[in-house]
Amino acid sequence: PARLVWAALGKTVELPCDLTPPTPQDSVKLLLWFKDTTGIPLYSLDSRGGNVKLAPHAAIASDLGQRLFFSIGDNPKDSRLQINDVKPEDGGVYRCRVDFFNSPTRNFRHNLTLVVPPEEPRIFDAQGKEISQLAGPFREGYELFLCCQVRGGRPPPKVTWWRDDTELIGTSHTSVEEGATMMVNQLLIGTTTRDFYGVRIECRAQGTRLVEPVRKDVTVQVYLKPVRVKIATPNELLTAGHPVPIRCESWGSYPAAKITWLLDGEPIRNAEVTVHSDKEDGNITTSILTLKVTSENDNAELTCRATNPWFSGGAIEDKRIIRVAYPPTVSVHLANEDPSRLVTRAEGQNVTFKCRADARPPVTSYSWFKNGMRMSGESLEIMHLTQLERESAGAYACGATNTEGETRSTSLALKVQFSPRCKSGTEQTSIGAVNLQSILAKCEVDADPPDSVRFSWTYNNTRNVSPVLNSRIQSNGLASTVTYLPQTDSELITLACWASNAVGRQTAPCLAPKACELRNDTILEVVCVAGSDGGLSQYFMLEVVGGDLLYSNDPGGSAGQAQGQGQGQGRGQFGEAIGLGENEISTLNDQATSAPIFRMQENSPQFRLNNLEPGREYQFLVYAVNAKGRSEPPVVIENVRVAAQLGPYETTHHGGGGVGGSGSSSGLGTGASTGSGPEKQSTLLILAAVVVIGAVVVTSIIVAGIVVVCRHRPRPPEPQEVRKSMRRMKLNELEEGGGRAAEIRARVAPPNAHHCGGGGMPGVGSSGGAIVGVAGPHHYISESFIQYAQPSLNDPDLILPRGELEFTTLDPTLK
Repeated sequence: PARLVWAALGKTVELPCDLTPPTPQDSVKLLLWFKDTTGIPLYSLDSRGGNVKLAPHAAIASDLGQRLFFSIGDNPKDSRLQINDVKPEDGGVYRCRVDFFNSPTRNFRHNLTLVVPPEEPRIFDAQGKEISQLAGPFREGYELFLCCQVRGGRPPPKVTWWRDDTELIGTSHTSVEEGATMMVNQLLIGTTTRDFYGVRIECRAQGTRLVEPVRKDVTVQVYLKPVRVKIATPNELLTAGHPVPIRCESWGSYPAAKITWLLDGEPIRNAEVTVHSDKEDGNITTSILTLKVTSENDNAELTCRATNPWFSGGAIEDKRIIRVAYPPTVSVHLANEDPSRLVTRAEGQNVTFKCRADARPPVTSYSWFKNGMRMSGESLEIMHLTQLERESAGAYACGATNTEGETRSTSLALKVQFSPRCKSGTEQTSIGAVNLQSILAKCEVDADPPDSVRFSWTYNNTRNVSPVLNSRIQSNGLASTVTYLPQTDSELITLACWASNAVGRQTAPCLAPKACELRNDTILEVVCVAGSDGGLSQYFMLEVVGGDLLYSNDPGGSAGQAQGQGQGQGRGQFGEAIGLGENEISTLNDQATSAPIFRMQENSPQFRLNNLEPGREYQFLVYAVNAKGRSEPPVVIENVRVAAQLGPYETTHHGGGGVGGSGSSSGLGTGASTGSGPEKQSTLLILAAVVVIGAVVVTSIIVAGIVVVCRHRPRPPEPQEVRKSMRRMKLNELEEGGGRAAEIRARVAPPNAHHCGGGGMPGVGSSGGAIVGVAGPHHYISESFIQYAQPSLNDPDLILPRGELEFTTLDPTLK
């Protein structure tokens, strides 16, 4: 039977023919090759000469004959016919006939079949989509499936998968599609490993080794998990508020890893991040975070996380604890950690503040502030305030310093509650009144807590210290008033105002010392006590301001004129200032509330006023002056009202000079007039005599009544005793008083506190440099000034006065 021999176009094919003789003594005589049914041999070898190797060769004269050659091997079995450059028409059945000398002829038949290569393989994925170049993507750790189909080919090709030179085991089968037979090979890899990333997988179809297999390759695309992530920037101390770039690198991910930054487990949002992937090695991804930290980030955990979105749960992380250098974060609170921002303490108590600071590097020094001002001598973490005073109250803050700077805390308010004390400027207040006319003394204090403040008053005269009955006291909040009735013209007393609250009782009472006083035995006088002269020679000055007309009894309009010893004369309604003598100066005072009518200068603080017009109201200002200037503020006596004249006057002496008010029992005021004729003088003398007689009668009645009342009263001090008891004191306010013949309301300005020593400014109204009132041998018209002395009573409200004080106002119709 014919033996199948495959031949490839253009290749060389060999058709074997065994020349071995059946017996050793026999040999080949003739060799002939035929094709198909052709009777003419294609090739011949005639060895009848005895040696087949030396026998001549002959081939048919054709294209095929030119490509034929019979080769005799060393072993006769290996002899064969070679057909070079096989062509399609060369296919067919070839027969080799061997004739021997003694043995029968032997024939060998070969079916020369031409090899037909298959079509190019086609590769499909699991979804049946044909792949041209790139297979995938497949995911690391998941399946990889590819299918290769090959149509045609003779002999039928064998389809295989190859990776490099290694065959991949797949499953082959035959399939028929549209009447054509196809060879199929399916490749299934259960777990795709990282080494498949980017490799080329080849599908081969080969029917015989005579020809090269038909190939189709694709590149496998594999998505990979990141295998490593690292924060590459050294872990150094960061500075709060300063941006710092931090680099993180990830390897092994495809596509490029997504890098996320986290701080204490929370993603860092709105941060500046730069991402870079290495083109040569797509598995490397770099992220640069510009991190701006605060003090709160100290000891926070910084995380760089790398993920591939194609994988769930495939994230890897690198973490570090960051250290932040920051200025101190400071707070102040009580030492017992009480978080209250308002601390309330009473005077005399203690309080301890603690400064709590969080800082890196640690705090090197502390400082303390009160009301925004740095406190000297305080440099520790804890500050003790002992024996608190009212002035201790304020807003306290602490500061802490390290190498990054100094930080100050918010303030903690310290409120110091204190027992009552006199309101500033009212510690000593002068109050003046006409005798037997009630006056109202007012006391104002500061206290905390201000509620439930209770007041008590005491009075001190030359005999004793006694409480003021509660019925005489009116208290409202932080103020209290008491009504007092002077008993005699020369009475000099001291009222003391006491207050208490929940913290305690007032330690020193509010005092009202006497300063300047008004007198009018026969003429109006202002008498003061000189204070310190500052080491320079000083003189004293009185200014008269005002002149508003209240009433007038001079129908001729001449009530505004007065004659004083022929040395000065008032014109009109004192609208023009006129010199009144050697001691009077007519210049204006630019520091007064209004221009003075006139100004008097004396070497001692005693001023005689003999030209004030009745029916007018005036204001007196008293200064002490030396080479450095004058005392400020002046002693002010306000609302001095001059009543109409009631008695005779002398033309050769100063005019009238008496001042007073309606309702006075003294009746000593005399008016001024411009009249000078003898008739008018006689008339005035008659009128004066009548008035004096009537006054004597009324006075006798009043004196009798007073004697009866006074038998039950303590004896008032004599003027000499008053003068001995007086002392230098502050001057603040001279309030209302009144009299029948003259009415005076005076206010005394607060003292000037300047004490310059030698050559300094003169003082007014202070204990060490003041104009302070004295008692003289004159009759008091505007007096009953009140001077305080600290009482020696434990509870003055429980002690009754020695002799009931009469706070009633006398009937103004009495004369």
